[in-house]
Formats: sequence, C-alpha cells, structure tokens
Amino acid sequence: MIQLSYISSVAQPMTTAELVDLLQTCLANNQRDGLTGMLLYGNEVFLQTLEGEEAAVDTLYGKILQDPRHSNVKSLTRRPIETRQYSDWNMGFKRVDDEDLTHVDGLIDFSQKKFTFKYLAEHADEAQRLMDHYSSWDPLLRKIEEREEDVRHLRTMLAHARGCVEIATLVLQNVAAAGKTGQLDEEHLRVCDVALNALRQVPEMQTQAASKSFG
Repeated sequence: MIQLSYISSVAQPMTTAELVDLLQTCLANNQRDGLTGMLLYGNEVFLQTLEGEEAAVDTLYGKILQDPRHSNVKSLTRRPIETRQYSDWNMGFKRVDDEDLTHVDGLIDFSQKKFTFKYLAEHADEAQRLMDHYSSWDPLLRKIEEREEDVRHLRTMLAHARGCVEIATLVLQNVAAAGKTGQLDEEHLRVCDVALNALRQVPEMQTQAASKSFG
C-alpha cells in the first residue's frame, strides 16, 4: 500500500451544494475502491491524503489531475505504508477555520491565513502535521482502546457517523446564511434533504455499532 498527500486550489469557488455532491461521490467511490484518507478544505484550497493499494491511489490521483474543479495540483508526499493511518475514514472531511488551526500540536501561530496553496506547498512538513492531527481529531475516537475486530468496527461506524454530521453542518451553515439574506431557493431545499438523510443515518449507525461491539 501507499499513502499520497497533495494540495490543490479550487478552480472556481464551490457552492455548498457542489461541495456536498463532491463529498458524497468521494465517500461512495473510496469505499468501492478500498481507499481511505482525509480531506481538509479552507480558503478555496484542498489538502488531502489518500491511502490504499498503489494502483487504486494512482488511478484516483490521475483523475484529480484531470478534474477541472482542481487547479495547481501538487503532490506533497508519497510513501509506502504497511498500515493505514486513516483506517476509520473512507473519506474524512473537515472544513478548517482559525479555531481549529490554532490548536494543532507542533504548529505555532498557525491560522487560516496560512492555509493557502502557496504556503502549504512550500511547507510540506506543516501540511503533514495538519493531516496527522486530523487523522485522529475526534476525541471520542482517540479514547477508544483497541479491541480487535469489534472495536475496529465501532471506530469505523462512529467515524462514518461523524462524517454525516460534518456534511449536515456544512449544509445548515449555508442555508442559515442564505436565509439571512433572503436568497433561499430550491437548490438549498435539495441539499437540506441530503443533510436530513445523513442525520437520519446517525442514530441507526450508532445503535448498530454499540450492538455489534458490546451486545
């Protein structure tokens, strides 16, 4: 297996609907292809780590290089791995902000103004620290002790549930902003349905995880 990290600029500002559609597609495709990883987004910049079988990672990265939604794609690191760092995440996602970025271990005075293509492309070590931090950023997941297959299942289910909540939060923030300016439209209603469907999955997933692991 290999792990590959890259950074790219967004070719054009993405609407919330476009970002949600991208995340939903990535979740499905990565699960199908046996890929795991984490995607950070902020300031119209993507910072992502992918891991899995070499052919699958290279195939996806080749598609990213050709994807018109990305520009200035730059590979930061590529290395062989024996175990996955992001085994809980088919497609972990975090929309970063100043509050998150000022609490990253090993980074001093780091803020959202440094989360840019130019800065991170020139400071691959800091980009890696960011990715390392968010690979286990959920406090609940960090505290769960390994207990072979049952606990691995629980961690995966909780991570997927957290991913659903992140997507729903992204949608609701956008809808709230549009509501304040009187610009709600049918597209906002569509992504609200996506958010509701994601949130409806969470209690069921948590129940299934608890039942399998501790039942």
